[in-house]
Amino acid sequence: MADNHPTDELTAQLQALGFALMQRDRQGFLQYARKPNRYLTEWIHDDGQELLVTWEFEMGEFCAAQGWQIGAAETTFQILYPQFDAKIARDISTVTAELQRVESRLSALDLVTIND
Repeated sequence: MADNHPTDELTAQLQALGFALMQRDRQGFLQYARKPNRYLTEWIHDDGQELLVTWEFEMGEFCAAQGWQIGAAETTFQILYPQFDAKIARDISTVTAELQRVESRLSALDLVTIND
């Protein structure tokens, strides 16, 4: 398998943001992750050409910590994901902007004032 992920400035910049290299998948993509809090994991998948940014929020664990439950109180498989992941340029300013967009949207969740 050809290595299309040379050690580069982006890797160091992602690490400076708190991302850790988790693995290289079967397609050769590098997968980075960081946990801004104990429920939220942000992922960056790097194919050497562009980045895919996604996230997962452990909603079941979060609700249990609040004294709430979802359905039959099974917390293990209650994970919130975005409906669509974001494909962005291999550029740290684009990464930072996308992370700010995601975190801003999540931090604005309001269970009382619902604007349909």
